[in-house]
Amino acid sequence: MSSTTDAPLSASRAGARGQILVIFAVAFIVVLAIAALVFDVGQNLLDRRTEQNVSDAAALAGARYVHTATYVYHGGCAAAPAGMPAVNAACQLASDSGYVDGQGGRTVRVDVPPIAPSTFSGLPGYVEVQIGNTRPSFFQGILGVVTQKTAAAGVATNQSDIALPYSLLALDPHGCGTNKINGSPGTIVTTDGTVHVDSDCTSDALLLSGNGVLTSPECDVVGQIQTSGGAQNHCTAAPTGVLVSGDPLRNLPAPPKPGLPAAVQPLDGGPIPNNCPGGSSPATEAAPNTCAFTTGPVSGKTYRIFPGYYPGGISTSKATVYMDPGIYWIGGGGVSIQSTGLLISKATGDNTCTTTPCNPTGGVLIYDSIDPVPAAGCTGAGCFQQIILNGSATATLALRPLQSGFYKGMVMWVDRAVPVNTTVITLNGAGSNLDIAGTIYAATGSVQFNGSATDVNAAQVICYNFQVNGSGATFTINYNPGLLFHVTGVGLVQ
Repeated sequence: MSSTTDAPLSASRAGARGQILVIFAVAFIVVLAIAALVFDVGQNLLDRRTEQNVSDAAALAGARYVHTATYVYHGGCAAAPAGMPAVNAACQLASDSGYVDGQGGRTVRVDVPPIAPSTFSGLPGYVEVQIGNTRPSFFQGILGVVTQKTAAAGVATNQSDIALPYSLLALDPHGCGTNKINGSPGTIVTTDGTVHVDSDCTSDALLLSGNGVLTSPECDVVGQIQTSGGAQNHCTAAPTGVLVSGDPLRNLPAPPKPGLPAAVQPLDGGPIPNNCPGGSSPATEAAPNTCAFTTGPVSGKTYRIFPGYYPGGISTSKATVYMDPGIYWIGGGGVSIQSTGLLISKATGDNTCTTTPCNPTGGVLIYDSIDPVPAAGCTGAGCFQQIILNGSATATLALRPLQSGFYKGMVMWVDRAVPVNTTVITLNGAGSNLDIAGTIYAATGSVQFNGSATDVNAAQVICYNFQVNGSGATFTINYNPGLLFHVTGVGLVQ
């Protein structure tokens, strides 16, 4: 009788015990997950902090020697050769801190200069140290995560002004045939600085065709150089395994918009054009118009203009226009020099500056902006236009860069907001005179050199892509670091 009565109770107790086992199993997994979080993730945070401290210290150790480095290195400390003080010092400090490349799951890599995706990719005078570590999991192994990986990187430089080593730097990462030197008979391009092309195109990241000739101390092309149609490549060095540079000026803030300029100053009695500062209807932001020295009365006259905001741009086809030192902020309309127009700024030490209007105490920066960003199909003076020299006679563009201040060494800058691959600067010869010094910066734009004459530039061009075309033209791009924009280092930077 009693056994019959107790049977349902025993079954109930057995079911309860089963539920407890399930609850305990679930709770145990939760406890393991919490343990994994507490121990493994906590240890990862501690490892990551230690690695960051070591990578920062190692980068600073290498930065002591990096400014005088004449070498590049991209690799682990285990393979680093002797005779590279910046690399050796960084590796030694990492080793002294317990991080020996290739031992105990640890890796130590040094890049002189840093590589993409670092913000400081390609900058000479900078060193990057990356430290990584792999270790067994404490508790996450039970959950199937058997190893933990952590890493950190530090970038440093010594405290000095650094001129970028390029004469031509093209930033387009994948373009094929977009960087080219072409001409029949041969267009000759000679540079004293490095030609660097970021494109990874495996056919023609840099195209030399139509009897074009390139002579440079170094041609660094991530993809391939194609030579065809009688073209010649006279690069002293054309290394393989080139790394992407990236935009070395990507973090440089654009010049702020200034106020309107002072009135145009006629130097020999010519009339002030209507839409220019001081004219009868000067351009304003609300009513942009081009300050144009293009009508009959200004023909052969000489003027002095002043820095400031030009809503609608500047144009000359008949007059000589001297630019006073400073920043010329172009709000639409671009800058155009055609026919017999001359736009001139000369700087200290230039023996061709023989007249007072040259203003030999400083140069200029032309900032060609999209202001405001125009809608598709925008027309009129307020819309973006390129900087163009297009003379078939004696048009002259002779510019020197700013000689002081934050943008010292910069001569032309095109707004980064310009759509990628837009032609933003066209410098044509064919009898014109082209004489430019300083850094030309057009991160998203195409820069074109065309002509059938000889043009000399002490310039540096940093652009999305470049094209050099002509009929027997000779473009000599002298590398003079004293006239270029410098990057300023401040110790540990990342």
